[in-house]
Amino acid sequence: MRIALTVMLLFCTVLLGATFQVEADLEYDFEQVFDSIKFRLTVPFVGTEFVASGGFRRDNIVTPPYSDFLKNHYWYWDEGYFRYHSQNLEVDVGVKQNKVGPGEFYNLFLSEKGFSYPTARVSWIDPAKKMSVETLWAGLRTFSTEDKPAKGLVYRRLSLLFSQGLEIAYQESVLFLNRYFDPYYYFVPIPIFGIQEFWHLSAPWGVSSAQLDDNSMIGGYVVLYDDLWRAYAEVLIDDINMNRFISPESYQNPDKIAFLIGFSGRKDPVRFTVEVAGATAYTFERTHVDKPCEYVFFEGTNYPIEKNMIGYKYGENNVACTVNFEYHLSNWCFSVGWESVIFGTRTPSLPWHGGSVPNGTRWLTGEISSVNTLMAQASYRTKYLPKFNIEDVSVSGKFGVRNSQPFVGLSFSFSINM
Repeated sequence: MRIALTVMLLFCTVLLGATFQVEADLEYDFEQVFDSIKFRLTVPFVGTEFVASGGFRRDNIVTPPYSDFLKNHYWYWDEGYFRYHSQNLEVDVGVKQNKVGPGEFYNLFLSEKGFSYPTARVSWIDPAKKMSVETLWAGLRTFSTEDKPAKGLVYRRLSLLFSQGLEIAYQESVLFLNRYFDPYYYFVPIPIFGIQEFWHLSAPWGVSSAQLDDNSMIGGYVVLYDDLWRAYAEVLIDDINMNRFISPESYQNPDKIAFLIGFSGRKDPVRFTVEVAGATAYTFERTHVDKPCEYVFFEGTNYPIEKNMIGYKYGENNVACTVNFEYHLSNWCFSVGWESVIFGTRTPSLPWHGGSVPNGTRWLTGEISSVNTLMAQASYRTKYLPKFNIEDVSVSGKFGVRNSQPFVGLSFSFSINM
């Protein structure tokens, strides 16, 4: 079967045409070099597209075998999936990254971090464009080891669309352990927390929470938009304190909430975007030492939080702000961006920062630090270089300062129709 599929893809590449793309990035902070090169192939295939990509990367985090010979570069895969898009239906099946939500710089439920995983994603909008739904399964670990169980995730969204330029969406996700796929979360069209509680009933099918402790989250977003601007707000609720309403005199468990507020507007040749995001303390982290249900790809590691979070890149206990200004002139784009992030203590694998459950919500607690980044970039892009049969060529250079540490960078990409 695999050989037959390979032969069919080669046939489609040669006779139906494919697009080969190269993307390269380099950054130097006057102490270390970070670079990557990625190759992507897009092949028309029986009414769909097959997308595959991978390359080499040096991030000074992962140390590969023969690191001296390879100059600390390691091979990585990025994509390998089939994509079908029509006016009302989008389907992605295979291995890829995903991001969801209205944010341009920050995504609360799912965001792209450079790690790809098995995906089955279906998004549908009704012909009248009044409603849109999306269901996505992610296989985060396909096998179990002694200390790391198999795990998967399901994300779902229901959006109501209004002709006046308004979208209101309900979102939910669940991270589950000891199984790779859960058909109940993926197919049953009732809220995920209802499915989760169904298994904890005192019934023949009941399972104790000690045996089945899935981590579910709910939230939603609102988008107001016009042809020239877009304003949006999003919230993710990991846990919320209901005692403030039911029993205000009793113990008040901490709210675990992430949020996003943003605005983007353009008036040629200028485009302006600002986003503010953050999360209270303990959001996304595990609540029991022996249950690795924190909202990360790889639990129990020293991998940087910014690359390890499944959703919001900075995890818990922080606030972040990004402001970006772009000026377009013919094939040129000049941009200036500023980001400021303030962190408190962040311990995804250590419940309650190593202490007991606090009374009341906490935010920006513990050891406080910050990162401030100012960056300027100039890019040139052209659609065609017919002399070399090359399309969509982009070259850009950047320079900036990150907490008084300067850095420079260069990137380029191009495509070839085969």
